[in-house]
Amino acid sequence: MAFDSIIGQYYYRDSLIHALDPRLKLSLLLFFIALAFVADSFLALFILLALLGWTVGLSRIPLPAVVKALLPTLALLLFPLLFNLFFVQSGTILTQLGGIAITDEGLYRGTYMSLRLLFLFSCATLVTLTTTTIAISDACAAMLRPFRRLGVPDIEIALLVSIALRFIPTLADAYSDILKAQQARGAIFDKGGPIARLRGLLPLLVPLFAQAFRHGEDLAVAMESRCYHGGERSHYRELRMRKADYGALAVVGAVALLIGALRLFHSF
Repeated sequence: MAFDSIIGQYYYRDSLIHALDPRLKLSLLLFFIALAFVADSFLALFILLALLGWTVGLSRIPLPAVVKALLPTLALLLFPLLFNLFFVQSGTILTQLGGIAITDEGLYRGTYMSLRLLFLFSCATLVTLTTTTIAISDACAAMLRPFRRLGVPDIEIALLVSIALRFIPTLADAYSDILKAQQARGAIFDKGGPIARLRGLLPLLVPLFAQAFRHGEDLAVAMESRCYHGGERSHYRELRMRKADYGALAVVGAVALLIGALRLFHSF
């Protein structure tokens, strides 16, 4: 039950993906979210997954590290599969489980939705693995800057994103420490029914929330003592688009055109 994950942490490698403009990475992440819902066939989804696998290879991040970062999302990936298996009754019946018919349509929809979620979670994870929190914060501020005239607090939102990303590994470490401390006192978390296991989480969640509030209060005091009041910040490196960024745009554009063509062909 240990929560040993590197989600939200930066994994340093000297790769092409790491060197891309962070604004481009965030923009492509939003674009891929929309593109995943445009893909309406397994062929289109496999093309996106193949592009994702190629990107992971270019990032030079070991595959076990990527899988480790995705472990917390496994339950979310199984939910649409199980939901469609047990509640979609249209199509040909494949088997019966406890009086519930498992159909080919339910299996098709569940597998497709799980693969779509896997693609989305993997894209978001790859962005955090290949981009530092400072770069993500700067990219958010740069992307929100045009909306400043509408009253959008771009600097404050970027700061919140940076703090949230930094707190994920901090809370994960705190969870692991609390879990080990409770197990040393004889606590058992992996036995009993679902209700008993949920009750067993209380000795973990209460001190975890207490530590989260304490970390937040310490951070607020530290920022206030340093007279932080928002506003513009200077940057050591200015964000600029390079040849590699335009090349990535060209590849993604070609894939998007292919997905659109497949959707158009599928509609006839």
